[in-house]
Amino acid sequence: MRIAILGGTGSIGMATAAHAAQRGVDVTVLSRRPPDGALPDGVDWLPVDVVDASSVREALAKQRIDRVLHLAATLQFACESDPASAIRVNVDGTLHVLEACRDLGIPRLVYGSSIAVYGERSDPMREDDPPPSDMGLYGFTKRLGERLGERFHALHGLDFAALRYSGIIGPGLAMTAGMARVRNSILACASGRDMAIEGASGDEHSHLTFLEDAAEATCAALLSTRALAPVYNVAGPPENYVSLRELHALVRDLVPGSGRAIWSGHARSSGPVDVSRIAGDLGWKPSVGLHAGLRRMFIESRQIPTPVD
Repeated sequence: MRIAILGGTGSIGMATAAHAAQRGVDVTVLSRRPPDGALPDGVDWLPVDVVDASSVREALAKQRIDRVLHLAATLQFACESDPASAIRVNVDGTLHVLEACRDLGIPRLVYGSSIAVYGERSDPMREDDPPPSDMGLYGFTKRLGERLGERFHALHGLDFAALRYSGIIGPGLAMTAGMARVRNSILACASGRDMAIEGASGDEHSHLTFLEDAAEATCAALLSTRALAPVYNVAGPPENYVSLRELHALVRDLVPGSGRAIWSGHARSSGPVDVSRIAGDLGWKPSVGLHAGLRRMFIESRQIPTPVD
């Protein structure tokens, strides 16, 4: 099997590429810019910009792709500051990928969505919940991408599933604007520096998901032989639903001498995420709890000592 990952040089794309290649799958990563480091064994890279429909189609046709993962996107804060880019990349770009899959007969497309489609809330979030009235622009573009995929499934038989990722956390994540930057700044307190956490009060709650779990869930959707539901939530174990202050407190507990978090601003909270649908359909369940995942991160980065057996 050969899969293509559009927007694949981001954290989820690279982690998914590595996990798929370990299963013997041929993987091509497609993005505007080359990856920062070396690609995993069995993974190739090609330059593609999703806003260029012919570029997308030609790359997928050349590689004789069987399944596609579409992660290319303008992210949360950038959508608000540049609505034109949000539409051009998140909506038009997604349509270009869908049309290429249809025209080339590629049978499955997995689409990277977000819990931003649920808006701000504190109650459990389930895939069949109605769209909220307070959805931000990023959430709107992701919801429209989901609806476009559902229409291509209905009209053209494309096997389509959107993965609503929640609070991705892990080593090597880019400091992109938005909640990813907020979480990364909190983790950076482990260096001993006081960190200015702009855009958050600390009281915001989110359901965190380690990169390893996100990649495993994505591979489950890409590689399964079963038909997919249109939408799946992807989130960590229940213990990973915490406030930002609780995340910072855990960092300080694990790494003595960690710096302070200096909060300023306010961000949206999200509720705990129900992952029972993907567990029932695809057999995926999250395995990386917050304490164990952070401890492993800090051991690997040598911010706490390696345990001695």
